[in-house]
Amino acid sequence: MGVVYVCTVHDKYLEDIRPIMRQLYKVIKSHKASFPEALIANRGDRVKVGREDPEMAGWYWCQDIKGMEAWIPNTHLDINGEYAVFNQPYNSIEHTVEVGEIVQYLGESLDWIECLNKEWKYGWIPTPKLEKI
Repeated sequence: MGVVYVCTVHDKYLEDIRPIMRQLYKVIKSHKASFPEALIANRGDRVKVGREDPEMAGWYWCQDIKGMEAWIPNTHLDINGEYAVFNQPYNSIEHTVEVGEIVQYLGESLDWIECLNKEWKYGWIPTPKLEKI
């Protein structure tokens, strides 16, 4: 296996490029992105923390200073009361995928995998909809 260089969050965050081992996953259940736009944040950005998802522990509905809202895993936040600061860059964009598609693993947080699709676009997919190959 060779080393592949990819951006962990978004093309404009070139400082976050890091080497990773190529891990591929196959989509075993289709997934449609829940939201058309993404909340994109840098380390140190602040958000207002709302409710925790009752079905997925550790995911919080948050709002940034521009009014953009999204689900954010607590693994990316340092929560202090009703506000939190990002402890790493974050992009909430989800992939819409069909069964049989192959994606490249970048990371994982609370039953969701960060990955690149066949067009090398970044996004999240629920872990139960993927199988490591």
